[in-house]
Amino acid sequence: MPNQQRISACLKVASVALLIASACAAPRRAPQVSAVPKANVVAPLEKPAVAKAAPASSRSYDEVVFPKDPAVINVRTEFQAKGDGVTDDTLALQKAIDAGSGNPTRVVYLPNGRYRLTQSLVVKTVLGPWLYGQSRTGTVLKLDDGVSGVTAVLRTHPNETGDTSSDWFMRNIRNLTIDVGNNPKVDGIRYYATNSGILQNVTVRGNGNIGVNSSFLGQSGPNMLQDVLVEGFETGIVASWVYGQTLSRITVKNCRKVAVAVEANAVAIEDLTVMDTPVALKVSIPNDWENWAGVVALVGGHFSSSTPQGPAIVNAGVLYARDVRTQGYSVAVESSGEALDAKGPNLEEYLSEPPLQLFDNAPKASLRLPIKVEPSVPWESNLENWVSANDFGAIAGDEKDDSLAFQKAIDSAASSGKTTVYFRGVGGPDPNGYIFDKAVFVRGSVRHVIGLGFGRILANKPNAGFVVDDASAPVVKFQGIDSFGGPPITLENRASSHTLVVESCGVQILGTGTGDIFATDVPGLVLLKKKGQHMWARHLNVEGRSDEGLVQNLGANLWILGTKSEGKGLRYRTTSGGRTEIFGALQYSNEPIAETDKRPMFDVNNAWLSVAGVREICHNGQPYVVKVREQRGEEVQELDKQRAPGWTAWPLYNGASTPSN
Repeated sequence: MPNQQRISACLKVASVALLIASACAAPRRAPQVSAVPKANVVAPLEKPAVAKAAPASSRSYDEVVFPKDPAVINVRTEFQAKGDGVTDDTLALQKAIDAGSGNPTRVVYLPNGRYRLTQSLVVKTVLGPWLYGQSRTGTVLKLDDGVSGVTAVLRTHPNETGDTSSDWFMRNIRNLTIDVGNNPKVDGIRYYATNSGILQNVTVRGNGNIGVNSSFLGQSGPNMLQDVLVEGFETGIVASWVYGQTLSRITVKNCRKVAVAVEANAVAIEDLTVMDTPVALKVSIPNDWENWAGVVALVGGHFSSSTPQGPAIVNAGVLYARDVRTQGYSVAVESSGEALDAKGPNLEEYLSEPPLQLFDNAPKASLRLPIKVEPSVPWESNLENWVSANDFGAIAGDEKDDSLAFQKAIDSAASSGKTTVYFRGVGGPDPNGYIFDKAVFVRGSVRHVIGLGFGRILANKPNAGFVVDDASAPVVKFQGIDSFGGPPITLENRASSHTLVVESCGVQILGTGTGDIFATDVPGLVLLKKKGQHMWARHLNVEGRSDEGLVQNLGANLWILGTKSEGKGLRYRTTSGGRTEIFGALQYSNEPIAETDKRPMFDVNNAWLSVAGVREICHNGQPYVVKVREQRGEEVQELDKQRAPGWTAWPLYNGASTPSN
């Protein structure tokens, strides 16, 4: 991927073309048409009949503990951090972060305490860290008031400025509080993560500059913030430049200017709560470069202010907003350019431009599939119930089949009612991972399989991986497993009713049953083969070339919040009466696409599809020739480069065909 200097150069030659309702080449903003009500607030879809989706609510989190194991760094016992609020723990925590991202990689564990800091903590390596606090309220990283020469409490890139690459992965930060203290020019977290990375169950507070700054170097993302509270900064969250960000269940309080600021990025937002902040959401165009206008898909929001304010949302880009409630603001949306304002106070469904459709009778609203929160899988607090696969013969890097060792560990745990199977992280050059030749079945009481550090497992044969079926626990969670550059293992749910949960895993997800699937922070592929199955994905990164589709829904129900795809060929395919709903999709082409390559980004064949907040960028030549292909019966229509030349962005596309079932 290019650095920001190259991005700026590309702006001089890239064409500016955003799609309009007729799907023809036209100026950036579409004129108001009689078929679309004022402010492009559209009516709900009548078919298929589904319950109106309510905004999601936060899930619960347990206190986190880890076994005494070589894969775990306890900052108190190994590096003598005190956490007493008096001792300067900066050096101890920095040494722990450096060690956790080394060879082998390990979890860095911070027991409850108040860890005093006088300098920034900095992640210096391309992988990691896997940083876990014991609890969100109990583990506090507190910067002294009035420090000098500090830009952020925590920074996940070694550089502050200059060119960089997009190869900084697996930034996992969970279950803690970042307190910037009284330092008005200091950020809480300068967060740089690409393809995989999550801030989860984190509070960022204090009198600072930016709570979570994802734009300090440019070209960050895609990555994810989930169940995050930001309080007391000038700006809550900045999501800029360039490869996407997913914000799930975010609360921003008492910021002096803006809660969430977006430009030169495609951002998916779910369940955003903003309190007592002048502007809840600002979507901008940097330097009048319209090709880089911010693109936002927002589903679920509550913005309130106790004092009279201006607009809740200030929009100069491409905006889709649904199920948003505002209180105490002058208007819900104030737009510049040709986009329309929306007085509000509430938004049932707002589009900055009329919806796109290839068939005249397609619905003009999103699909409104039901939205479910990931189930809370209890964290095992009894360390006697943790079982190590390494104790049963799993050895990373020996290039021998480890599936039997993992199966033995799972069966041993299940036979004694234990719940958690873990394995140690890897590091160093190839070969460095575990190898699977066959499927491993998760049985009985085992509900959590977790890699501690870089949990790399490679599939040596097709469909090697883990299977959840009717003999598994009701909910089984996989965490910290990543094939990373090698053939991915498969996580399959073939159960009739049991649930598969996938978090921070680079894998292929396979659905062959009717049990639910949840995916959070997943750089991987998806294949849903069973009608009636439901999947909810939050931050999905799919890469590669394909004739069949990197994400395939062959009759199931698929809901996605935030997805980025890189490469060429078919990206997202929905067939056989399947229903797919996407909020926030960024397509990046790092190589020219030939004029003869008619494989589309989105393919919907006698099925249902709605895609909100789409951005396409292409730095090295020809973008997609066909953006969307839709088939109804035998009739096929295409949204091609003649109708949509150059880079594209739109607030909503509707494709629908009455399913045969």
